[in-house]
Amino acid sequence: MAKTKQDTFPVVGMMCAVCANTVETTIKNAPGVESASVNFATSSATITWDPKHTNPQNIADRVQAAGYEMIVESSVAKAIEEQEERELRNYRRMKLKTIVAWIITVPLSILCMTHVHFPGESWCYMIFTLGVMIWCGKGFFHRGIRALLARNPNMDSLVAVSTTFSFLFSLFNTIWPEILTSRDISADLYYEGAAMIITFVLTGKLMEMKSRRATGTALKALIQLQPSDARIYDDTGNITTVPVSEIMSGYKVLIRQGEKIPVDGKVIEGSGSVDESMLTGEPIGVERIPGQHVAAGTVLQSGELTVKAVKVGSETELSRIIKAVKDAQNSKAPVQKTVDRIAAIFVPAVMGISLTTFLIWLIIGIEYMPVAIVCAVSVLVIACPCALGLATPMAVMVGIGRGARSGILVKDASSMESLADIDTLLIDKTGTVTVGKPRMKDIAWNTDEVIEYQKGTILGLLLAAERKSIHPLASAICTGLGHMDIVGIMPDDYTYIPGEGIMFNYEGDMYRIGSLEESDSQLDKKDKNSDFYSYTDKWIKDGSGVVAMYRNNIPLLAICVEDEIKPDAKDSIRMLEDAGINVILLSGDRYSTTRRVAEDTDIKDIVAEARPKDKQELVERLQKEGKRVAMAGDGINDSQALAKADVSIAMGTGTDIAIEVASLTIVGGKLKSIVEAVILSRKTLRIIHENLFWAFIYNTVGIPLAAGALYSFGILLSPMYASAAMAASSLCVVLNSLRLNKFKSF
Repeated sequence: MAKTKQDTFPVVGMMCAVCANTVETTIKNAPGVESASVNFATSSATITWDPKHTNPQNIADRVQAAGYEMIVESSVAKAIEEQEERELRNYRRMKLKTIVAWIITVPLSILCMTHVHFPGESWCYMIFTLGVMIWCGKGFFHRGIRALLARNPNMDSLVAVSTTFSFLFSLFNTIWPEILTSRDISADLYYEGAAMIITFVLTGKLMEMKSRRATGTALKALIQLQPSDARIYDDTGNITTVPVSEIMSGYKVLIRQGEKIPVDGKVIEGSGSVDESMLTGEPIGVERIPGQHVAAGTVLQSGELTVKAVKVGSETELSRIIKAVKDAQNSKAPVQKTVDRIAAIFVPAVMGISLTTFLIWLIIGIEYMPVAIVCAVSVLVIACPCALGLATPMAVMVGIGRGARSGILVKDASSMESLADIDTLLIDKTGTVTVGKPRMKDIAWNTDEVIEYQKGTILGLLLAAERKSIHPLASAICTGLGHMDIVGIMPDDYTYIPGEGIMFNYEGDMYRIGSLEESDSQLDKKDKNSDFYSYTDKWIKDGSGVVAMYRNNIPLLAICVEDEIKPDAKDSIRMLEDAGINVILLSGDRYSTTRRVAEDTDIKDIVAEARPKDKQELVERLQKEGKRVAMAGDGINDSQALAKADVSIAMGTGTDIAIEVASLTIVGGKLKSIVEAVILSRKTLRIIHENLFWAFIYNTVGIPLAAGALYSFGILLSPMYASAAMAASSLCVVLNSLRLNKFKSF
């Protein structure tokens, strides 16, 4: 049996979940395809196929024949780039068509509905309407008719049929008005109905397209973390620059300060501080010395390393993260798509009602032929899902706009609906609950060894030594001492030993700067200064970074460096819990540090020392337990969990990767904005339900009237009034959605 292949391809041109279903059905019916899943939210198709019987290009040709575009490229980066370009072109084209449609439709509707008469008016109306249909509404007819022929009608089909019937009926009355007037039926023109239908639906589609246009840039940004070139040692020991794709396991790679590490490997020479925030989320760099491992995509902040490549290409940790994000984004999210599910039934049902109406009137009597045509067209026009189609995107777009004014940026419109349902929030520690930048918090002096007048000299020596250090905490210490107006005093000599610390001599004494835990083991506990060690013991217990300075192996001082908690963190956590959301603190940092932050912010549940994969697995486990999970983070290390969560929230002060993966971005990184986003999303969801309720009430009442249920009482709802009712229902949805603008910020 042939080995199957699976891959995910971008799809352009889908306007609703019914379109996605059409594409999915088309792909599944292609020879050689074993399975297919099309995700409307991410505009992608995940396909499993037998390479002996088909290939991606053949499948793409079938998708194109159905009226859509499936992009097949040699790499993920190229596919995403091509998708972005096509979606941008489609968006600009849709925007232009919508503007033109409104420019033509508004005066056309006013003239038609106010019965303004002038010579040749009917032919002018016909020409303008034809322009809207042929140019502005071309896509609806193209996709709608193809869907009809494929026996899988969608909203485009309903738009195409209703506008065609409305136009043809009006054209009939323009050419042969006497046929209806001779039977005492007004030969009204309904050109504006066709134009209005197309204009309103175009507007709804444009708003939805705007909210989805940026899909795919997260993967592109992740891929760009991989450097294109790297320096390797050849067989003769010379340094050669080669493309990263040519590096093989076992090669020796040279990385200099400020460069990205191109492979997963083992340090064999040199030392330096490596920014591993893409893995751990922690802003403090990590010292790497011979024998220790480094990961692709991390950055060498200082020093120089020679690394032996262990994993290259698709085997690296960065590549694994890229694949995990890609898989999570393209899997079907458990987000309620109420309108699209209903539309799959609604569209063929309306067509059936229209046809049934026409046949019933003919059965009553052939003399009712004009009435049958009027009623059938009226049913299609009044049932055209403008209000239904606008119910969700209009409320979402107003909600998105209102959130933007409060610093809440929503990329994916479905997130507004999903966020309202969350009951669990995983919140990253560094940069989310904390500021994300280590600072020198305090200094503890060993008063048994330091006289007051010596403090200035000791701090000056400390400042000068730390300025030359590559230790991850050195920058925070230098900044803190700089704020104290300390002047550096150069020592007599200087030695930095990776993993141990700084050593230097000054005026005959030997000084050392390093970890308190490691250097203090030589001291007799009974000789400890009680005040000095009460401070340092508490700092260590709390998980803070502690750096000590020694003179002749006797401690002089200790400095506490830690990441500060955001001022609004504690109140925000309380408000989230009051809203019925369980908050879990999630961090790649040590347990002691994570516990201290949790205690200071009243967070009950914590998960510490979590790698990117651990965070993703936690999200998946909670989802299997039936939880609706939101994830808030700011680092590359959070990208997998963000992509997998039901709702992903990026703090705007974080990395571009987190922001691109997430569906919501909190500008400025204020935790209270998460609370505001939840409340706003719940109000938005309530407005959506109200819109849907009124849209269905309108159809429940309007369709029987349009079908002629009250004809025996002399009431016949013509297509003109049907189109007016359709416009009125859409206006109600718009006005109801605008109520979200009254939402007040905290």
